[in-house]
Amino acid sequence: MNTRRLMFYLIVNALVSASATLAVLWLWDRAHSPPRIVVTTPGTKVASGPTAVATSGPQPSPVPPTPTLTIYVVQSGDTLGSIAEQFDLPVEDIMRANGLTEPDVLDVGQALVIPVGGFVFPTATPGALPTNVVETPPPTATRDPNAPLPRLSIREVKSTGILADEAIVIVNLGGPVDLAGWTLRDESGNLYTFPALTLFEGGAVMLHTSAGEDTVTDLYWGQPAAVWASGKNALLSDPNGNLHTRLTVP
Repeated sequence: MNTRRLMFYLIVNALVSASATLAVLWLWDRAHSPPRIVVTTPGTKVASGPTAVATSGPQPSPVPPTPTLTIYVVQSGDTLGSIAEQFDLPVEDIMRANGLTEPDVLDVGQALVIPVGGFVFPTATPGALPTNVVETPPPTATRDPNAPLPRLSIREVKSTGILADEAIVIVNLGGPVDLAGWTLRDESGNLYTFPALTLFEGGAVMLHTSAGEDTVTDLYWGQPAAVWASGKNALLSDPNGNLHTRLTVP
């Protein structure tokens, strides 16, 4: 074999070895290289494929549901245990929410705050109507189609002419009625619109002329001066503006 042919074989062998080595290194790099990360900004389009995409900015947190308070009016035969069972709550939670100390002492018509939905009460004021309250009838109550219709009456006006003590008493002698939208007015243009408050048969609510904090039994008009005087007419109308009853102040 002459020298020229030997050199040719050596060069070909070197090229083949180099090609094989490069191919092995390329396959190794493909198998062990980390995934490509693309950081996007608003409005940037990213091509689909097995690519990890990192987005900047905090992700919005889910908004927890808002708990709701319920007012339950004690019915004849109710006990604190039976009420707690209806709402699937411990008796202690209802006692703490209403500031009760005696579990066996309940009055028919008494309004109880039912702490459903995760409310926590650090303190409680008996009889006070909390904010964000939904007035509901007893959960098992159904309306009898033969039940009497609402029959509201203005029973009396207390301490006429004395702002601090002046109040008008309204009683319900018929079926349950939601007072929302009902109005009380005089003939001088003074007008009060009742909030959402259920008045059951035999129940009463007192509307004070002065300012104060509403409860389930006492409402406050917020007038700067006394409204009622002898000879004036108190006019009670339903939400449609129909006159329901009137009282002439003695």
